[in-house]
Amino acid sequence: MKLNIFNTLLLLSALIWLNACKNVMEEHTEIVNVDNTIDVFQKVAAEPNLSKFSDFLRSTGYDKLLASSQNYTVWAPTNDALATLDVAISSDPAKLKDFVANHIALTTIAKPKSISDTLRVQLINKKFASLIGSSFEDAGVIGNGSFVKNGAVYTINKAIPTKQNIWEYMLSSNDAPVQTNYISNITTMVVDTANAVIIGYTSLGAPIFAPNPPMVSRNLYWSLVADLRAENQQYTFFMLQDAAFNSETAKLTPYFSVNDKLGLVADFTVKGIYSADKLPDTLTSTRGVKIPVSKAAVVKSYRASNGIVHVMSALPFRLKDKIPVFKIEGENPSGFRSDRTGNTYYRTKLDNLGVQYKDIEVYSHGVSEYFIRYLRGGIPVVKYKVYARAISGAAGDAQVANFTQRYFIYNPLTSTPTVPVYDLFATQTVTPLNYNEVLLGEYTPKQYGLLDLRLTAAASAAVNVNTLILDYLRFEPILP
Repeated sequence: MKLNIFNTLLLLSALIWLNACKNVMEEHTEIVNVDNTIDVFQKVAAEPNLSKFSDFLRSTGYDKLLASSQNYTVWAPTNDALATLDVAISSDPAKLKDFVANHIALTTIAKPKSISDTLRVQLINKKFASLIGSSFEDAGVIGNGSFVKNGAVYTINKAIPTKQNIWEYMLSSNDAPVQTNYISNITTMVVDTANAVIIGYTSLGAPIFAPNPPMVSRNLYWSLVADLRAENQQYTFFMLQDAAFNSETAKLTPYFSVNDKLGLVADFTVKGIYSADKLPDTLTSTRGVKIPVSKAAVVKSYRASNGIVHVMSALPFRLKDKIPVFKIEGENPSGFRSDRTGNTYYRTKLDNLGVQYKDIEVYSHGVSEYFIRYLRGGIPVVKYKVYARAISGAAGDAQVANFTQRYFIYNPLTSTPTVPVYDLFATQTVTPLNYNEVLLGEYTPKQYGLLDLRLTAAASAAVNVNTLILDYLRFEPILP
C-alpha cells in the first residue's frame, strides 16, 4: 500500500515537473509552422524585400553554408535597411563577409516571447548579439520569423555592422591617448603553453615545461584587471581624457610610485553594461574599488561588441577607496618554514558573541622560531595602523597559557638575493579568551609592492611556549 502511494506521488511529481518545463520552454522559445521543404538560404532568396542581403550571401559564399545540413539562424536586413550601408563595407570583400557573418548564428534561435527576455547569441564571426524581446541588437524584428528545415530566418529593419570590442576600440581611438598608450604597453613575457613541451606535472597538477620554453608577450591588463578582448563577457570601461588622467595619476604618485598609472587604470573596468543614462553615482570595479561617476563628465560613449566604453572628462577617485583597509587572514598562509614537524590546525570556531570565525593554529611543532609566511602584493607606501586578532583557550584548544609570537617583515632595501632580511615589526603576547583586536603598532612599507610577513614563534622548542595562532591582521591606512 505504502509502495503504491509512493509510486503515485512520484508519477504526479514527474508530470508536474515536465509540465513546468514545457511551460518555461514555451514561455521563452516557441518554434511553430516549420517548412521542411526549403533551407535557410532558399527562404532568404524567396523574399523580394531581402534580395540585397541574398546577393550578399551569394557574393560572400554564405549561400552554400546556409544550404548545408547544419542549423543556422539569419537576421536578414531589408533592402531599405541596406540602402544606407556604408560603401566602405559593401565594396570591401573582407568587410562585407564579416558584416554578413554578423547576422548569422550557428544554431536555431526562437525569438523570445516576452519583451523582458534577453538572450546573448554567438554569431559566426565570433561576436555576440543581444536579443531583447523583439529586437536584434539595435534592429527591430519584423514579424515572427520563419522556420525551415535547417534553421530560422528573421527580417530586421536595420543593418547591424560589426562592432569593435572594447580592446579594439581603445587601441583605435584618439579619445584618451595617454591612457591608451600606457595600457597597451604594460606587457610581460609568459610561456607559450600552446607550443611548449610538457615533461611532467607538479604535485598540484601544474605542468612542468622543458627547459627554455617558447615565450610570448601578454598584456598585464588582461590578467590583472579584465580581458577586454573577450567577446563572451560584458564590461563597462572608462577612458579618461589626458588632463584628468594626468591629474588623477599625480594624486596616486606619492603612494604608488612608478606604479601610479597602474593604480589608476586598474579600476577603470566594471562588470556589466551601464549606458550613459543609467550610470549610478558610484560603481564598483572588477577589483572591488568604488568608482565615483558623474553623468555630466561623459564626453561620448561607444557601444562595443562586449560592453560599453565611456570617454570621461573627469573620474575623481577618493584616496580611501584606492588605498583601502585590508586584511591578511590567518587561515590563508602562503607558506611555512620548511622543517616543520608539528601540527597545523585550520579551525572554525564561535567567538564570545556567537559569531563564527576561522583561524590557524600551529601547536606542539617542536621547532624553535618556526614561522608561517604571508604574502600580499600591490601594497601602497602609506602609514598603516596594524591590528591583530589571535584567540587561544577556547573550548577544545590545548593552548591555555599565555604565549608570545612575533611579526617580521621583509626589508627590500637591506636584503640581498642570497641574504633576505626580515625586520622585527611587533611582538604580541596572546592571552586566553581575548577576543578583541590588539594594536601591534604602525607600519610604513619601504617601497610600493610586496608585503612579505612572517608570523614567528618563540625561540624555544617547548610545547605551549612556541605556539602560533592568528585569526587575522588588519591594516588600516592613515590618510590625509
